[in-house]
Amino acid sequence: MKYYVDFEATQFDQEIISVGCINENGREFYSLVRPHSMRKMTGFITELTGITSSELRRADDADDVFERMYDYIDKSESVQFYCYGNCDGRFVKMTMRHVTSFKAQCMLGLIYSSLVDVSPAMSEIFKTNQTVSLYKLSDYFGAKGAQNHNALADAKLLKQIMERSEGLQLEECPFPEYVRPAKPEVKHQPEQVRNPHVTASSGSETFAFASYGKAADWIISELPEKATVSAETKSNISNRIVRAAANGSSYRGFIWKSVKRKTEPESEAEPAAAVPEAVAEIN
Repeated sequence: MKYYVDFEATQFDQEIISVGCINENGREFYSLVRPHSMRKMTGFITELTGITSSELRRADDADDVFERMYDYIDKSESVQFYCYGNCDGRFVKMTMRHVTSFKAQCMLGLIYSSLVDVSPAMSEIFKTNQTVSLYKLSDYFGAKGAQNHNALADAKLLKQIMERSEGLQLEECPFPEYVRPAKPEVKHQPEQVRNPHVTASSGSETFAFASYGKAADWIISELPEKATVSAETKSNISNRIVRAAANGSSYRGFIWKSVKRKTEPESEAEPAAAVPEAVAEIN
């Protein structure tokens, strides 16, 4: 049996304060959950979810709620829980710390052990390496209801989206803001260097350069307008590489890192340390 589930939680302790669930046949479950410490409730969460502290004070605690959820689940067959995003599993884990009822522990343990985050699968369908918002997906599929941080409404929305996306195959991402950047094509392989100063990585490939200037020359060789590149442009490219390497950040589709230089051996008795074979060194 498939179950589509969503949780809302406190801001810092990430304890569950509401749970919404719907199975593949449309049977629903919803409840507010009184957190272990009401002091953890913040105005931000109230504004986000519409759930107030006074409502939670009157709500059942996690033991009672997840005992009832255990009774709601059809235990005559195997179950699979689906959520959207990687937060829900953490919410379950944090709530389990304060649960003492055996039935409630069983319920939370069952959810945690069989929970599947479907956002990576949706990203694959929509040809992007980013997580597409549930709101965007609901708009694309014309699903009823918008994401409003109500646990049951979002669980029902997820069910519609998963059912309507089954078998869907797209040639390109329909959302321009989520378009996956093309992996840079390496046209020129610089010569090997013995003592690299900076490296550029993309996926499983790593290239090494003797200097920032050499790295800039390589970037320039990849540009279609390379014939008109001025000395000032090369200097700007070198400076961007320097900044990227200092932060270990991305530039031109590569992650740049500076490398501590190795000194040359003083005699034949002291051979230079070998550069790892896994690094494709480039001059």
